[in-house]
Formats: sequence, structure tokens, C-alpha cells
Amino acid sequence: MNRTSLAAAFCALLLSAPMACNRSATKNSQTATIAEGQIVVAMVGKTPITMGEIDKQAGRELFELREKTLDSVIADRVIGNAAKAAGQSTDDFMRKQVETRVPLISVEEAKSWFDQNKARLPNGLGEKPFDEIKDMIVQGLTSEKRRDAVGALIDEMKAKAGVQVLLRAPKIEVAADGPAKGPATAKVTIIEFSDFQCPFCSRGKKVVDEIVQKYGDKVRIVFRDFPLDFHDKAQKAAEAGHCAGDQGKFWQMHDWMFDNQDKLDIEGLKNGAKGLGIDSAKFDQCLTSGQHESEVKRHMHDGQKVGVRGTPAFFVNGVMLSGAQPFEKFKTEIDRALLD
Repeated sequence: MNRTSLAAAFCALLLSAPMACNRSATKNSQTATIAEGQIVVAMVGKTPITMGEIDKQAGRELFELREKTLDSVIADRVIGNAAKAAGQSTDDFMRKQVETRVPLISVEEAKSWFDQNKARLPNGLGEKPFDEIKDMIVQGLTSEKRRDAVGALIDEMKAKAGVQVLLRAPKIEVAADGPAKGPATAKVTIIEFSDFQCPFCSRGKKVVDEIVQKYGDKVRIVFRDFPLDFHDKAQKAAEAGHCAGDQGKFWQMHDWMFDNQDKLDIEGLKNGAKGLGIDSAKFDQCLTSGQHESEVKRHMHDGQKVGVRGTPAFFVNGVMLSGAQPFEKFKTEIDRALLD
């Protein structure tokens, strides 16, 4: 059971009344991994297919499954150990811990929440008198806070137990071929495959900005294009970035496009470039002619070869982080890379 399902389970347990609502593996483990990779799992005629081949094809998805399963096993282990030390069952231990940390919210807080949200409540609940549904609201809001408390409690128990996670994501070789910022000698290179029309990529940009602010010259950022076919303006926006790059202003255009995702039509791109002081005649000719179309498609092809299926997708020294991940996920991988 992972943390989310664990939290949900304890939420249900707690609300059964009125509203049921490390750095490297050991030598032995490396040997075991090699042996496991050589296990034959199928035969095509006389040709074997090994577990290692399957693992290579599964790639990041397999690692994420292992990571989630490991997190679940660790959580179960630390909770069980803590409950045993307290002389309690797991359920009783977690119930008492969470109820102590998060008592029932007050009726006043529930009333305030009701007044602010009653217009959005389903099934006509917002039209009922508060006194008629106050117990339901108290239980529901308390449930939400207790769900968060479960995660924090497990993190505390992990820290107290001295948990060390030795599982490492597989590294994928990705060409750092694209507009870049940060020193070429930086110990950490982050390669991003992105789409200027993708709202999640805009969110990812903010995290990258945070990374640069924190780590400075320790990181190098490389941008590669991955315009999704269902984003009708993404291809030309990607080309626009390269056209601006021809005049030394890729990153200014990059920032402008993410900040103005509602203006990525051809005229909007031209106006945006002009506002950045980019030579309009050269930029417009470059964009209209499709001068960088093949380059953008090459980036897309390279991304597909290394397992990119959606945007944004990041590779931190070869370790893939898929989607608009929070800063903390990047921090974990960057800090590991700086120690290697």
C-alpha cells in the first residue's frame, strides 16, 4: 500500500462514524541484479528473451513501479515497528497518533467553510441549513487534515528509523543538443523536452527557474523541443524559439512564449519577437519559411528514442523525471548527482 492508499485507508478508518467518508547498492545486491537480468523468461524458437531485456524495454515505468512498491513496503515496516514498540496494533497506533495531532475541527471553522463554499456543494447540500449538515462538514474537513497528517507522520517515522533508500533510477544517455544556459563544465546537466503550448510545461519552467536560482553554476539547462501533435501552435512556437536563437535571444523568446501561451499564433509570435527587440524582417522570414522545421522534428525524434511520451520530460544527468514534478523531486536527483 503506497502512502496515498495508506492515507485513504486510515481516513476511512477514522471516519467510520456518522460520515464514512545510499548512494549505491551493495556488492551482493548488484550480483543479484545481474543474475536476475540473465533469467530467461521466454523462448522464440531457440532464442531466449531475458529479464534484462524486458527491464530495458520497460525502462522508467518499471522503475517507478518499483519505487512506489518500495515506498509502500518501507511505510508498512516503519509503522509496524513503531506500533509494536508502543504495544499497540497498527490500526490503534495510527488512529491515536493522527487523532492526537489533528483533533476534530471546531463548529465555527466548519461554518466559515460552509459559508464560503455552499454554492459549490453538490446534491443541493448548499441549500440545507448549516445545523442539518454540520456534523458531515466537521467530519469531512477533519478527514482532509488527518489524511495530510498521515503522510507527515510516516515521514517522521522514516527519519527516526534511519531509512536509507538505495534504489536508483536507471540512467539514459541523452544528447545535450539544444539551446543551453549554464557552464558547460557544470557537474549536473538537466535536459528538458518541452512544448510551448503545454500548460504543464509552463509550470515546469517555474521549477527550472527555481533550480537555477538555488544551484546557479552547478547546473546546466538544455532545452529540446517536443511539440505534441494535438497542440496546433506548438510546432511553429518551437521554430520561433530557434529563429530567435539565431539572433542570440532564444531564452528571452522562450520565457515570453511560456508567459503568453494564449498568443502563440503566427502573428502573436512575430509581435512577441518584435517586442523583445528581435530583428523583425529576419525573424519573420525564418518563421514563415520553416527554416527550423526539420531541427524541431529531429528533437522530437530524439526524445521518442529515449522514452519521452509526454511533456515536460526532464533528464537530470540521465535520470528521467516525467511530468511537471515539484522542486523537491529535482532536488533529490541534483543533490545525488553532485555527490557522485
